[in-house]
Amino acid sequence: MKIEGSDMMWFLGGKSIALAKSHKLNITAETVDTSNKDEGGDWDSPGVKKLAFDGNSDSLFPSDPKGNGFDDLFALMIAKTPIDAIFSLGKVPADAGKEVPEGGWTAPTTNGGYKGKVIITNLEINAPNGDKATFSVQFKGVGELKKMETA
Repeated sequence: MKIEGSDMMWFLGGKSIALAKSHKLNITAETVDTSNKDEGGDWDSPGVKKLAFDGNSDSLFPSDPKGNGFDDLFALMIAKTPIDAIFSLGKVPADAGKEVPEGGWTAPTTNGGYKGKVIITNLEINAPNGDKATFSVQFKGVGELKKMETA
């Protein structure tokens, strides 16, 4: 089965990000060069030093958000504390065609996504003349990113 990009979502503090157009998860490895004269010093031989993750979301600016809107994310950002975050399938086939619940989609617990804690590092509103207002949020992982169980 192919997964539609529209079904993958970020959940911060248990709620989806309202009117999201795109979500990204980025996992990186910081490396250290372990090449030496004894083992073919002409070629890099990287070793993993640290792992990290970050993510972002771009959304339409909702007047009445169902899920985390700009003001909700602003409150989470200025609290300066790590937030529970999940990147996962947000809707399952049983949700197809349903309206967004009043509080937004809630975070799943067993569909094979990824979970960890994040801090919000950037929050931006874009209000171009003659077009819809949008907002974006960027966040950085705090500690380990874990694979969730699949039901």
